[in-house]
Amino acid sequence: MALSQQAHAGDIIPIELHSATAAAPAPASAADNTRTEEDGDMPAPLPMHDSYASPFLLSIHDVETLAQSDGFEILREHLAAHYSYKLCDHHTPAHLENTGRWLMVRDVLHALLVPVVELFDKACSVASQATHATKLEDLEYAFHGQARSAFVWLQCFLSAEKERDWCYTRGCPACVVEHSLDSEFSIRLLYAACLLSDVHYPFTIEGPTLPSFMFFLGSLERALAEDDLWGDDFYELMQPKAVATRNGIEDLIHQCLEIDVMLSQPSSPSTDPSTPATSMPASPVLAPLGGTPMTKVKR
Repeated sequence: MALSQQAHAGDIIPIELHSATAAAPAPASAADNTRTEEDGDMPAPLPMHDSYASPFLLSIHDVETLAQSDGFEILREHLAAHYSYKLCDHHTPAHLENTGRWLMVRDVLHALLVPVVELFDKACSVASQATHATKLEDLEYAFHGQARSAFVWLQCFLSAEKERDWCYTRGCPACVVEHSLDSEFSIRLLYAACLLSDVHYPFTIEGPTLPSFMFFLGSLERALAEDDLWGDDFYELMQPKAVATRNGIEDLIHQCLEIDVMLSQPSSPSTDPSTPATSMPASPVLAPLGGTPMTKVKR
């Protein structure tokens, strides 16, 4: 399906999907209802409108930009071939108009979030070899400054299986899209990932590039403004945290490269017996980011 055919007469294209909060939720603990990073009390999530309003909107220009990206088309073909499009019992085709539109949002989320997860996994591998840590909580000591803060934040977020599944857009595509607004953590990561979409990851393979997804920030801002819990001001309030996360992840990329180079250099004999390098074994070159790439698309 050509992406350009998904545009219709208006300037904004709704990505129609069901609201997960419209269904009767299963019993949940108090922790499940917490949607903020802060320790203070927050109200439980409020139900969305019964009209199944789309949380995200894309403009015709955005859709055309994506359609012209070879990298994004390759990614979509990969997802179509290897990912299940089966909807959960709550999200059925009867409730979804033009499913291709919200599937595109799912694919945008995949393009934004997977590189961040693979970067974190790369950082864990580098940190493990650099520190020889036996505990996961000690891996952070391989980094410093903003990079260390970003590593710890990602470590906390991705330790939850459901968050990692969301980043890999596993499961019901409609649930994946709706989970984007589930918590302050997910909103912050999505915001930062949009900012990072202009960053080239130097350790990715050669091949077609993904486009910048900075345009998706407008969709995120509108979705937050229309959400009953977050409201008009939350996007602006989230900006400093998202920028700090972006800066920290960029620093983490650079520190990973520096440590990788250091570990990859073989030890050489030294004429000075007091040189610590004489007792350090050579470290093998680390594998590329995320191991074998799923698609030949780079940042």
